Amino acid sequence: MTIRARALTKDYPRSSRGGAVLTAVAPTDLDLAPGSLTVVTGRSGSGKSTLLMMLAGLLTPTAGTVEVAGQDLYALTEQERSRLRNERIGLVPQGHTALRSLSVLENVLLPAVIRGEAEPPAARAAGLLEDVGLAGLAAERPQELSGGELRRLAIARALLMEPGALLADEPTAGLDSENVEVVLALLRRAADSGACVLVVTHEAEADRVADRVLTMDGGRLS
Repeated sequence: MTIRARALTKDYPRSSRGGAVLTAVAPTDLDLAPGSLTVVTGRSGSGKSTLLMMLAGLLTPTAGTVEVAGQDLYALTEQERSRLRNERIGLVPQGHTALRSLSVLENVLLPAVIRGEAEPPAARAAGLLEDVGLAGLAAERPQELSGGELRRLAIARALLMEPGALLADEPTAGLDSENVEVVLALLRRAADSGACVLVVTHEAEADRVADRVLTMDGGRLS
């Protein structure tokens, strides 16, 4: 699956300065190709996360287009975008997004439940928890996990449905060096299996598994 952005832009009004705007993402062209892992680096506030959120269909751009597998993402209704994202895109957002009322295993299975699968792939979910070192915590609630463990849960959940695209925002935040290696290997494996993978990160080690490294500065990608 391919994600293609053209002249993608995000401006925010500066309420205290009349008609002035803050350009979080300047007009940007970006292609994410199947089987390729792209890393975007840059300082905090440079626009990296804003770009990723627009590519994921979670933040409406001020201008420009995003095509996902040939579909104009922002020409779809919100419900259609949500369905496409759940079926085709694995998303690892910043922050902790696990549902406290569900177990760790149930959180990983959530994309399959939302899709309405009669038999959610419990064996695959268990295997992914094994991959990220959380097999022994499958029955625990998210509030029992550390921040780093919650990041690994999010990665397992994003990979569950073998998505055509994987968008990960700081996926190694809060992880020790051993688990950084585990997560980067999983992201590389997803790309090698044919997904287009975008990783927004401050982690220098990510460059080692990337096919392409881009830098964002002041909303501009280079």
